[in-house]
Amino acid sequence: MLFRSEKEVFVVEKVFDAFRAAMKRAGAVELDEAAIERLSDAAFKFDGPGKGCGRAHLKRDLVGKDVADLAAAAGVKVPAGTDLLFGETKADHAFVVEEQMMPFIPIVRVPNVDAGIAASLEAEHGYRHTACIHSNNMENVTKMARAMNTTLFVQNGPSTAALG
Repeated sequence: MLFRSEKEVFVVEKVFDAFRAAMKRAGAVELDEAAIERLSDAAFKFDGPGKGCGRAHLKRDLVGKDVADLAAAAGVKVPAGTDLLFGETKADHAFVVEEQMMPFIPIVRVPNVDAGIAASLEAEHGYRHTACIHSNNMENVTKMARAMNTTLFVQNGPSTAALG
């Protein structure tokens, strides 16, 4: 089961490895922890004495840039035509909690459906804009729809499916 808005994906532990494998089969390139941190340093400045202290602010230098530009900032090379970078982060990572408008998607491992809904709700910040769930369990879909209470809510499709 996957929960996502437009900027992050929360994946239930049971299907996490299969999700990562599917992303790779679809042509996305996975960044390891060190590459994600290099990309974070390039994309954000942080209030306070260091990362994790204070709030992250988007630098905007990489906003709207090509995957190759983000990969270079992360210190990796990607095949030509790569459309998306992804990597595992914690739920409080800057790429999860801040709008970033870049072709990088953080994925967060959650233990179960309730934790996924709670993490999605927190990451959505009460903006009530867009949320998606990929699940065949209608109880879980309904539970998330009620919790998120967003303008656009999509089950088993891309967020753009809600636009008609």
